Amino acid sequence: EIWEGLMLLQLLWGANEAVAKRLDFSLRTQPEWPEPDLGQSLSQTLSQLTGFKGAGTATNLLGRFALAPQVRAPVPAFEFHLSSLAEELVPPELEFRLFVENACAGPITPAEVLELPLYAARTDYGFEYVLPSKMRSFMANRNLVPVSYTRKVLQVENHHAQVYLQHQVARRVAADLEVLPGHEIHIDPALLFFILKVRRENILEDTTAALQRATPEDLRRQLKVVFEGEQGVDEGGLAREFFRLLSARVFTADCGLFDPVVAQGARVLWFDSASACESTDFWLAGVILGLVVYNNMPGLDVRFPPVIFKKIKDEPLGLEDLRQVHPDTYLSLRSLLSWEPEKALSDEEANSIFENTFCLDFVVTFEVNGKTQSKELCEGGKDKAVTYKNREDFVRLYCEWLLTKSVERQFEPFRKGVRRVCDSPLFNALHSA
Repeated sequence: EIWEGLMLLQLLWGANEAVAKRLDFSLRTQPEWPEPDLGQSLSQTLSQLTGFKGAGTATNLLGRFALAPQVRAPVPAFEFHLSSLAEELVPPELEFRLFVENACAGPITPAEVLELPLYAARTDYGFEYVLPSKMRSFMANRNLVPVSYTRKVLQVENHHAQVYLQHQVARRVAADLEVLPGHEIHIDPALLFFILKVRRENILEDTTAALQRATPEDLRRQLKVVFEGEQGVDEGGLAREFFRLLSARVFTADCGLFDPVVAQGARVLWFDSASACESTDFWLAGVILGLVVYNNMPGLDVRFPPVIFKKIKDEPLGLEDLRQVHPDTYLSLRSLLSWEPEKALSDEEANSIFENTFCLDFVVTFEVNGKTQSKELCEGGKDKAVTYKNREDFVRLYCEWLLTKSVERQFEPFRKGVRRVCDSPLFNALHSA
């Protein structure tokens, strides 16, 4: 069956990741092994995968080794994607129903597949083992689904949500008017759609006022844009024009929300930790982005790095995420991790040479309004030298500062704005992989 095949693909994906982790572990602990020994290491890994005696052993195997960011799995992850889904051999509407019926609890991980219970069910051929219902959805196996197909299923969910809200309004109106079945009723369009009336010359101010008045239910109705003083019914074109004009005011490096240095160096939009804008400005930017996603408006030119989505979903961040925003800092931190002492040196000697070479402490310096400021990365950081032994802690804390703590005041209202619109079971089940 399809779902048993999907489970097998998940197991192969997990085995592929485990081999990569074992390979990285071998290279870091025995970097000068000749090829025969390396092959033996891979063979040992495969034998461990195929010869485990219980779910606990397999789970330990998947989580035992730390995969270095620069090491790729033996088989690229995209090779496991179900390309037939991108060709819509399974209609997105059908997959959305499968997800709602079986997998609203969330995505399945390869490690979890190893521990899925099998149930005995009576069939025409006797008792057979069947998979639990949460496995019976492609979107539940998110790591195997192409991004293009995910986008289409999310569009189906958004459309269903909008239609459902319209039906709810129609039923309430019919009940209030005591309309008999089969009779026509006239409903105020403002109850069925989120009608946004704006003036072109004051598009940002009018939008801000309307979004602040709107409830979450208002924002999840189908959007209709009206430009005051202009003729036309919004069939999608006016909304696209609205978002294009608005993004030129909000999602630019010179609007005050985003860091112009990052925009110039990494060519992405990242929050300006020294921004003088109010929290409501960042909240507004988040709501606008949420409306773009929820109303299925493709083509909006917003240069956010993928790490933004990881932060919205509260996924863990690391050094590789820093590469998208601060590439020069990433290279500097990578050089710290790649530095190795001579083998003949003791730990104390290695720490001393590292400290004298890089001359770092657990302090980060940055500029605010042209003035240099500093912040300790940990308690007593200014008196704590970065050594060969603790360099990984320094890199972790430095990344945490740049990606999270330094922009917390700006990002939190932005995230709340996005989630005010995008808060569905399918959206919550998505992740960045």
